[in-house]
Amino acid sequence: MENLDWPYKVLSDKEFLASLPFSGWTWGEDFKVKILSGGVIEAESKCKTVRLPQVFDFGKNRQNVETFFARVEHGIRQGVYERPLSATKQESIEQGRQAAPKNRLAGSLLGGCLIGTLILATLIYFISAVIGLLTGYLYLPGRGHGETIHGVWARIISVMILMFFAWIIVWVLRNRRKSRL
Repeated sequence: MENLDWPYKVLSDKEFLASLPFSGWTWGEDFKVKILSGGVIEAESKCKTVRLPQVFDFGKNRQNVETFFARVEHGIRQGVYERPLSATKQESIEQGRQAAPKNRLAGSLLGGCLIGTLILATLIYFISAVIGLLTGYLYLPGRGHGETIHGVWARIISVMILMFFAWIIVWVLRNRRKSRL
């Protein structure tokens, strides 16, 4: 834990608790490590918030665990734990970050509640368009209040919205198929 520059305290001879400082990436997590029998390491990262419990995980807790285990694996491979800490501290910081597997969506702006909000808004418009096509009354949700369109125009706009969704789905599926080849 010293290699990660995380302040920690020893809870018992085989249990440590690190408190990650607040930064642009972490919002203050408690990182607990237990060394079990057989040399098995159990790590747990929990968000500690002042106001509310963590609702959405943006990947930072997972990244903390991956960074920790990457540093441990690097140290074992390099024999870091046999040498003094000060000699290996600087070289292991860069190599430990590279060894951690990257999760592209974790921690990105579109990986959390923003993407959930966009999916929910898209779903609302899709359901509204289907109902508008069937009934002739199209409700378009908006800020403050929504607009309701009646009759033929409701059906025309509903078809346009549904065609747009179909085009997006075809475009996404076509690009996924190309990336797999």
